[in-house]
Amino acid sequence: MKTSLPRVKIGKITLREITRFDYLDYFEIGKDSITTKDLNWGPFLKPKEALWAIDEVILKRPKDGLPVGYAIIVDNKMVGIIDYHTYYKEINAVEVGYILHRDYWNQGIMSRCLKEIVKIGFNHLEVDKIIVGHLQTNEASRHVILNCGFKYESQKITAYKDKEGIVLYYSIYKYEFEGGN
Repeated sequence: MKTSLPRVKIGKITLREITRFDYLDYFEIGKDSITTKDLNWGPFLKPKEALWAIDEVILKRPKDGLPVGYAIIVDNKMVGIIDYHTYYKEINAVEVGYILHRDYWNQGIMSRCLKEIVKIGFNHLEVDKIIVGHLQTNEASRHVILNCGFKYESQKITAYKDKEGIVLYYSIYKYEFEGGN
C-alpha cells in the first residue's frame, strides 16, 4: 500500500499529512476530556504527550505500511486528525479513525473529511474495503459514519480506559463506492 497521501482542499478545509510541528494543536484537541471520552487514549496532560504520540505512533506508521495520516486544517490551524490507523493485508482493507476539536463539532467538517478519505482510500491507496468504528454511546460518530455511506457490519466488546464498551463497526466496499459515484 502507498504510504504517501495527496494534499487535499475541501472548501475551507485542507487535509495534509501530519508533522511533528502539529503537536501543540494536537495537544489542544487531545487535552479535552469530553473530546477524548470515547477514545482509548487521552486526555493529554502535557504537550510532550502529544509530541510523543505524533513521533512514536503517527509518524512511525509508514514502517507498518500505512500512511502517516491527515491533519485537518481550518484557518491555518490543525483542528483534527483523520487517518488510516490499521491495515488488514489479508482482505486489503484499512480502518479509519478521527478526532475533531470540540469547537468545530456540528459543522459538517468530519463528514466532509471522512467522505474525502474514503475516495483517497479507494482511488489512491487502492484498498478494497474501509472500516470505521465507534463506541455504541457515541451518537455523533454514528451519524457521521452513516452520513458517509457506511453500513453496519459487526460489534464487539472492547476495553478502553479501565472499562468496557461495545464498539460498532461499519464498512464500505470499493464496489459500493464505485456504484454510488
